[in-house]
Amino acid sequence: MQTSVVEALKVANLYLEKGRIMEQMLVTILPNGEKREHKMSEIDYLDLKIFADEMDIALKLQNPLVQELFAKNAVGLASLIRVVNVDTASGFKGSVGSGRQLDAIMLRAEQFQNPDPAILAGGLANRRASWIRTVIAGDLGVVGGSDFIEQDYDLPTAGLGHGRELPMAKTEGLALLGFADPASTLCVDTIQITYIAQTYNIQNLDFELANPFIGDAIVELKQPLFVFPQETAMAKVNYYRIGDSEELRPIGLWVKMSSNLRTILYS
Repeated sequence: MQTSVVEALKVANLYLEKGRIMEQMLVTILPNGEKREHKMSEIDYLDLKIFADEMDIALKLQNPLVQELFAKNAVGLASLIRVVNVDTASGFKGSVGSGRQLDAIMLRAEQFQNPDPAILAGGLANRRASWIRTVIAGDLGVVGGSDFIEQDYDLPTAGLGHGRELPMAKTEGLALLGFADPASTLCVDTIQITYIAQTYNIQNLDFELANPFIGDAIVELKQPLFVFPQETAMAKVNYYRIGDSEELRPIGLWVKMSSNLRTILYS
């Protein structure tokens, strides 16, 4: 089991001390078969080395299954960085970066809108406070209650309610690799992703069957989701059971400019 981003990039010949990797094109395919092309910027190999070194440090105390997810998708994450860098054009400098230079942060609750249908206001004041959410009978089989990752909510009087895709700015990108759920009462069994208004097939999240002997319920997406600059995506889940607390949480990475990672509450 490969658990090192550094070693994964070495195998791909992307972990080098010097030189530059030239501009390339990346092709992704939507569920309807449509192909989308993304330009990957020219970048110093050293920038990708910084990314890999910092990821291995950040992942050192993580579950080995989480480490494996990041290592398995290391090349895809490096490509995401290069696509974001097309518009920032300042490279990836990680934790010591500033201004338009890029950094990356693993996903956390405060970065996302609270999907509770009872929340009638959006913006920073109604971001999630944690991944923990009480699942009530009203969430079962309710369209609004199934939202998990979505755009910030606006008042329904404006015609803009829950259930809209989360947009990426020109200088950011998001990777969603899988999900973990450490809750004692598991409440989610499926997920459905929408990417640029194209709906993917549902995927099972069989947490009750996942890794039962080591106590860690982690499920990998069959295909990682990479949301590139100026693209949109959304994730909905199926709540099938009431629970005291539901702790479903995504495993992934958000690539941003350093200047957008200076607010500790929600960056």
